[in-house]
Amino acid sequence: MTKLSEFTRTPIATASLTSLASLLSPPAGTEPMQKFLRFRLDRTQSMLLAVEGIAAVQILAIADILPVPQMNACILGMSNWRGDSLWLVDLAQQLGVQTRLNRMQKLTTLSTIMVQINDNTLGLVIPEIYEIEEYNPKMLLNPPADLQTSPFFPFIRGYFKHDRSLVLDAAAVVQDPSLQLHHFNS
Repeated sequence: MTKLSEFTRTPIATASLTSLASLLSPPAGTEPMQKFLRFRLDRTQSMLLAVEGIAAVQILAIADILPVPQMNACILGMSNWRGDSLWLVDLAQQLGVQTRLNRMQKLTTLSTIMVQINDNTLGLVIPEIYEIEEYNPKMLLNPPADLQTSPFFPFIRGYFKHDRSLVLDAAAVVQDPSLQLHHFNS
């Protein structure tokens, strides 16, 4: 049988708070990562959106959307979100990309990303939401030159070279002059 006195003679390894903190912190030289939400824009294209500008992600029933006449074709209408009116935009159509949302009569629900820039909140309706991914923000490159003729070029913040993932500029989408947001928030 082991005696208690044998345990007291055995040295116990202890870690100081400083060394414990260094074990729990990321290794020196590790770049800070930024989180992005990946979503599908159309059948072949997915994009990324920085999580910082996202207020919520939600599935909306089409029956809950109130169409508004005489608006830009990409504006689907309004919906109630947290007690306020929320304008909903078909993001692919706003960016000039064909989408299945054009055939909404076959759909019953829509995936929506609520982005908030300053005091403006806008619901970006997209075909599908994937997952959150982490990237080093220092690896974000300027938009590729081959996209300069694309209708969605003004809305691209940049891309990550290793997988050519385009990053959407939420502020550019919300402040798009064709949406006339100054009318939305009055």
